[in-house]
Amino acid sequence: MRFRINRRIYDDSSTRDRCLRGASATVMSLLTLLLLILPARASEPYTLDVQDRLRIYVAEWPALNVEVAIGANGSVALPLIGEIPARGLEPAELASSIATRLQEKSRQRQLPDVSVDIVGYRPFYILGSVTTPGEYAYRPEMLVVNAVSIASGIYRAVGISEWDLARTSISGMGEAGVAELRQATLRAEQIRYEAEVNERSFPPTPSDASPELARALEEQRELFQASQASYGKQTETLEAMVVLHQAEIESIVTQLETVAAKLLSYEEEVAKATRLEDAGLATNRRLPLQRDVFDIQREKRQLEFEKVRAERAVQEARLRIETLASTRKATAQEGLQRTSAMMRETEQQLETLGQLVAGATAQSGQVAATSSSRSQPELRYTIIRGRAEAMQHIDATEVTPVLPGDIIKVELSGRNGM
Repeated sequence: MRFRINRRIYDDSSTRDRCLRGASATVMSLLTLLLLILPARASEPYTLDVQDRLRIYVAEWPALNVEVAIGANGSVALPLIGEIPARGLEPAELASSIATRLQEKSRQRQLPDVSVDIVGYRPFYILGSVTTPGEYAYRPEMLVVNAVSIASGIYRAVGISEWDLARTSISGMGEAGVAELRQATLRAEQIRYEAEVNERSFPPTPSDASPELARALEEQRELFQASQASYGKQTETLEAMVVLHQAEIESIVTQLETVAAKLLSYEEEVAKATRLEDAGLATNRRLPLQRDVFDIQREKRQLEFEKVRAERAVQEARLRIETLASTRKATAQEGLQRTSAMMRETEQQLETLGQLVAGATAQSGQVAATSSSRSQPELRYTIIRGRAEAMQHIDATEVTPVLPGDIIKVELSGRNGM
């Protein structure tokens, strides 16, 4: 009877379809339930390496609660227990190794409670066609696109248009015009300094001089004449002082001769009066004569002092004349050296600007054809992972996960000439 019932059921087509649909729904529900119940597949365990920074916590030894970085030798150095290898281990494995070493050192029966946390990952590196390649701090769950963003994005060279070339050419010609004007001014200034150094007159303007040079020469001629006039006036004043003091010296010399003769006469009178008094022939005559002699001697000393002062004034005036001439010549020589150096600099600048304008002009006819033949760039990402013989080159995309220590190489292709 049971067999017949089942047969009757499966002979019924509609009933059979309903049973199949119900079984399928039941299977899907069971699969969904299993996916919810079963834990997600754990990601690959993280292995430590050089430059990883760790926080180590030991409950029994607070002195060991430190932050350390894995050194170049792949180990961490801890108080009491020294260096412990860490490269290639998981944090839990390192914690177990530290606990075992502590147990051996302290000879305890139970393993200490040790935990290792990562507080700073070793950096990653990015190079190639990025704006700012270099070394950057790693961030958990980083993708290639995040790394490129940290490096300021893809580097794109600025395209050159005809307007850019025209602007470069116009700017270069403008700067060249300014440089030529500066060159003319420096040349005229150089001519003025040469005339001052050689103590000759300012030369006439050449007939083939450019308008800029002719104008600059006129300006420098006016400066030269003003400088000459000032120098001549100062020299003339000092020479007049010399003549004046020399005349004063001559006058003093004449007065000294007169005073000397007068002093000699009075000294003879004093001697004669002394002889008469000694003979008893005259009285009260020598004392007034001696007073006159003293006055004449005082006058003579005053004249001698005035003569020395006038001679010193002459020497000072002549020294000022020499100093004025030497200072003027030294200033002109310094100016000549400065202008010569600036002339060389300006000539080099003009040569560079000429090359720039010529290059911009030569390239202006090639820009349109070049810009039309450019293709769209393509990006290629490669991750270099591992070290030494275990180095791997992994083709990546923007969503490829990045690990600490990875080297990300970004290549931009598809443009002509790249």
